[in-house]
Amino acid sequence: MKVEEEGISLRGTVLDPLIEKKEIKYREIILNQTISQKKACNEINNSKYSIFTFFPFVLFYQFQHFFNLYFLGLTITQFIPALEVGFIINYVGPLSIVLCLSMFKEAYDDILRHSRDRQINNQLYQILTIEGLMNKKSGNLQVGQIVQVNKDERIPADLLILRTDDKDGNAFIRTDQLDGETDWKLRKSVKLTQNMDDNQLTSVSGLIQFEEPHQNINSFKGLVQINEMDGKQLRESTSLENVVWANSVLAVGQIYGIVIYNGNEAKMMMNQRKAQTKKGIFDVEVDKLSKLSFFIMIVLAVIITLFSSPPRDFKYVLQMYMRYLILVSNIIPISMRVNLEFAKIVYSVRINRDTKIEGTITRNSNIPESLGRISYLLSDKTGTLTQNEMIFKRFSLENEKYTIEQEDLTKIKQILYDQFKYPNEKSGKMRDFFTCLSVCHHVTPVDDEYGNRTYQAQSPDEIALIKFAAQQGFYILSRDDKEIIIHIEQKELKIKERYQILNSFPFSSENKRMGIVLKNNQNQIHFYVKGADVVLKQLLPEKYSSYIDEETENLARVGLRTLVLAHKKLSQKEYEDWNEKYIKAAQLIEKREQEMQKLIEQLEKQLEFIGITGVEDKLQDDVSHTIENLKNAGINVWMLTGDKMETAICIAILSGLKHATQNFIIMKDVIDEIQMSLILQNLEANSNNVLVIDGTSLQEALHGFEQQFMKAAMNCPSVICCRCCPTQKAIVTELLKKYSGLVVAAVGDGGNDVGMIQSSDVGIGIEGKEGKQAALASDFSILKFNSLNLLLLWHGRLSYKRSSLLSQFILHRGLLIATVQTIFMFLFYFLSISLFSGFLMFGYSTIFTMFPVFCIIYDEDVKQEIAMRFPPLYKSIQQGRLLNTKTFLIWIWKAVFQGFIIMICSILLIKQAFLRLETTVFTCLIFTQYAMTLTELESLHIYMILSNLLSVLIYLMTLLLFPEQLLVQDTIDVPFFGWVILILLMSWLPLYILRRILKSVDPSDYEKLMDQVQRETINTN
Repeated sequence: MKVEEEGISLRGTVLDPLIEKKEIKYREIILNQTISQKKACNEINNSKYSIFTFFPFVLFYQFQHFFNLYFLGLTITQFIPALEVGFIINYVGPLSIVLCLSMFKEAYDDILRHSRDRQINNQLYQILTIEGLMNKKSGNLQVGQIVQVNKDERIPADLLILRTDDKDGNAFIRTDQLDGETDWKLRKSVKLTQNMDDNQLTSVSGLIQFEEPHQNINSFKGLVQINEMDGKQLRESTSLENVVWANSVLAVGQIYGIVIYNGNEAKMMMNQRKAQTKKGIFDVEVDKLSKLSFFIMIVLAVIITLFSSPPRDFKYVLQMYMRYLILVSNIIPISMRVNLEFAKIVYSVRINRDTKIEGTITRNSNIPESLGRISYLLSDKTGTLTQNEMIFKRFSLENEKYTIEQEDLTKIKQILYDQFKYPNEKSGKMRDFFTCLSVCHHVTPVDDEYGNRTYQAQSPDEIALIKFAAQQGFYILSRDDKEIIIHIEQKELKIKERYQILNSFPFSSENKRMGIVLKNNQNQIHFYVKGADVVLKQLLPEKYSSYIDEETENLARVGLRTLVLAHKKLSQKEYEDWNEKYIKAAQLIEKREQEMQKLIEQLEKQLEFIGITGVEDKLQDDVSHTIENLKNAGINVWMLTGDKMETAICIAILSGLKHATQNFIIMKDVIDEIQMSLILQNLEANSNNVLVIDGTSLQEALHGFEQQFMKAAMNCPSVICCRCCPTQKAIVTELLKKYSGLVVAAVGDGGNDVGMIQSSDVGIGIEGKEGKQAALASDFSILKFNSLNLLLLWHGRLSYKRSSLLSQFILHRGLLIATVQTIFMFLFYFLSISLFSGFLMFGYSTIFTMFPVFCIIYDEDVKQEIAMRFPPLYKSIQQGRLLNTKTFLIWIWKAVFQGFIIMICSILLIKQAFLRLETTVFTCLIFTQYAMTLTELESLHIYMILSNLLSVLIYLMTLLLFPEQLLVQDTIDVPFFGWVILILLMSWLPLYILRRILKSVDPSDYEKLMDQVQRETINTN
């Protein structure tokens, strides 16, 4: 087969009469001619690096971080003799550790990517050639080759289906790895090639023309031309139903498909985007404090330089400034990033392993602290707050209403029996209703090897309707793309109905309806339609509009999802005239969908009303309790749904989004600017109203009243946006982030929630009936809505609280040694040398103090059950009061006080050699860190005790075993430890006492709440 690689003009081809005058470029495959070797292969390459690019690329990415670049600069200065202030290892060591850890992580991740790529690329498939079937690696498949794919095999490239083992040319695929949807999807072979055998497929003359590759997985246009021996040309247009995309899986049977796109042009690869890197609010705050530390360091170096000596030449002053700057550079600890990265990993692992929220997965380990700072939670309704398990509850015919109560069911069965037994004497409304339920759908019954029947459908609503129809005696025996066979049982009556499928129009989010044209046993042609009330009432006679509005609102008020059913009869001539036009439109390449939709709309004229269905989608377990907890925690919960306003209002009441003391303010179809302005002013004036707004009003509000609307909405205890599309969900999320300046989370379960989830600061996906698309796009995935209780109020709160304390301890550690170094320089004639030897400096932020400081991540101020009982504990830290400029200044004060006491007392008490001063001061610094870790925490857990004991042992053993290397020989004795203990008490005890006094005299809001929690806990016990 010959593959024309370049785009071609369709002028003069079989498409010439079907397109407009403008030149359009399409691709072409000439069947059964030599394949061009120029065409790219099908290798998958998800790796970031190769052997040659790993080191330069990783180093480049690492030094894009300002502070890595900063420490690199400091390290380079130590190779300049005039700026050297200590051992090179003091600077090279920590930077090397950071870089090596980052490289190891990158290398490990990329090795896994390479391994997965090799596994996929080396998977063997069979291609059909003139010589028969030949093995071919997936990575070597080329455009134009015919590939055999068997049951449960991955589709290796984008294929146009030429033949299936099903006599009707049907094939079912699973696309959960492509779009996250778990239902099976029906695909069809090209009719012109379905009945060809292997020899014909490899010898047939013809061509395939199709559009250039693009990202849209829901669109495909093409045309197949087969040249017969007599010179006659047969043409067939192809669409999405004739192709299978790479990385989907064949669910049943066997197919032969010709490769149309491969490698980077396959849909899967074109839709692969690097996940948007979200930077958590905690990391932003740490960066601010680090930059403030950098500023302090610069100012401090300037001050030391000014006091050091009278002004000299610029070169000397600059040299001394750089030396002082390097000496106080410990203010910015290089270990900060490593410690916080490890902490994030620990938080993520603990979330993943929590058996109480089993199935929860951390997909973005960069932002666990943000879970403790959420102020707004935007939630989908169906499948998120509700179970997405549909149960048929009610239906209405014209002026007749029925429930699933036994009395109504008995009445329904009798009416159906009468209408089937006496078809000429009785009205057929009930019969038409159940016939529509049984045939107007895209449900496929599937029997497993044990004879158990299940249903495959894209919507659980359709399965609920089918099951209810079966309960009333309407059983689907089989359904394919050609016919539907229904078995009807009404008492002694047994009827088998065959419906030939003439045309089928699938449901889409744009059309909000589906339709099907059928021919029954009596050769009567019927057109059945079902869809949203807002759409169907426009297609039905005006006399039904008020009834549809009233009845759908009644059903929605009790939380039911509604669909309107309609139909009409067609004469043979009417249908043939219409179908002739439809076939011509289906053969178009350009504007095919628009022309086909125009003809469908012509068919939808003069429909007759059948009835309205009401299906219940129950709330998930503990939804109302979870929402109550979240609201008590200070989280404002909004609901964004595409469902009806009345249904959304009902769910809002049942779930507790609206409190009994609150009122609804409803904005429905508000497009008048004056009316919009008045409503928004009312909202701003009254903060106890829940806003309910539909998609039309939301569009108007965001168009001309964006700032006023968002300000008014944020003033409400809750907001319910209904009838809103996925784009509107994402826009609301972005605007809420923009105008509130707070952390916004979003939770959803469907593909229509992906935009909202990705736009939020924290995206939470639920793996549900609609598939995994939302979960795969999220930062955290859960199985149930009530998992948010533990995820936010426990894990989120602790992650933020622990990291806040950890980061400030690390900053304090750097500030403390920088303070001591500064005082040393002021007291010793501004010597630009380090007070401490090289190994001591290296060990200060690593082996001597790292274990106690890192064990801060296991600190717990309350037990889990207490955190769940008192959601306001979350609110007390929600505004970021544990890590801000105020707390940073407090820790600066602590460092300056302790550094001053340690340095001055060491000089006054130990009036001996410099080496003894060095060892004493350093030992006091180390033990001050140990004391601070033991007393600043909320709980003294076993990890902290053991880590302190281990660290003390490591330090003492280091001093005793390597005195000469550390320059501390003849300085370690009993009086030495006595002085160390005394200085330690003088530097640590005043702060501890002051902290206890302030907590008693002027406790913070958090401390007041903790006292209340402890009192209530004691009283309860």
